[in-house]
Amino acid sequence: MGFASIYTKATSVIFGIYALQMILIPANMVTDHWDMPSTPGMEFWIRGHGVSLLVLCYLSMHVPTAVAAKAAFVLSLGIAIVYPFNAKFGYLTPGLPLKYPMHYVPEGLMLGLTGAGLAAVMESPGGVKTA
Repeated sequence: MGFASIYTKATSVIFGIYALQMILIPANMVTDHWDMPSTPGMEFWIRGHGVSLLVLCYLSMHVPTAVAAKAAFVLSLGIAIVYPFNAKFGYLTPGLPLKYPMHYVPEGLMLGLTGAGLAAVMESPGGVKTA
């Protein structure tokens, strides 16, 4: 089993755990990371995103590893940009009252998954296409 396969499985486990939390306890996704209360509207969107993540985890186990690794890399990079680092630096959503040290968890996870994803894609057949 190559690194791309291990990366794909690890990414599915990590996002699968997040997805289950999003579906089952969406308020915690707010109150664990931000110093603000959860609202029914937030929980609605969080649950919906959890479903899409579960489907992506399922699909990543049923497509060729090279495809799954690329998708997991793009997912990790995209999530890193729009969620934890946007919350930290406020380039899309300024002023979120973050809770540290808890918010270091998604920052570290997404940074690690994105870096590992680049390595996994480079190892996969076809690697990174530049054109």
